[in-house]
Amino acid sequence: MSAEQKPMLGQFDAATEADMQALAQRLAKTLQKRTVIALNGDLGAGKSVFARAIIRALGHEGAVKSPTYTLVEQYRVPGWQIAHFDLYRLTDPEELQFIGFRELVVESDLMLIEWPDHGEGYLPEFSHVIDISYTDSGRSVQIASGS
Repeated sequence: MSAEQKPMLGQFDAATEADMQALAQRLAKTLQKRTVIALNGDLGAGKSVFARAIIRALGHEGAVKSPTYTLVEQYRVPGWQIAHFDLYRLTDPEELQFIGFRELVVESDLMLIEWPDHGEGYLPEFSHVIDISYTDSGRSVQIASGS
């Protein structure tokens, strides 16, 4: 495994949105197929900013819409099929069955899941767990292995 492919784990400071994007871009360079990333944090902490930066770093050039109301947005970029979920509005994890979640798990090379606790019991094992929290200087981003 090359240095660029080694998992990027640890705690990182992100004072600005640009710092969050740069961190997400660094993480994107280490990703391999069949990756599932859980994104945790309070409202407005930067989960969508982080996911958007990963999607763009993998080659998506158009708009990256927030899946807040649709629950899932899909992106196809060269070599990747990406599913970006926002489960905040999910009232029952069983609702995942109605959006074809199992098929999306099989089809996706990368799954980015915001508010994963709302889908508990129905989600695949996480490759990475990312916790974003507010600090006095901006944000703290903790990246841990999910296995």
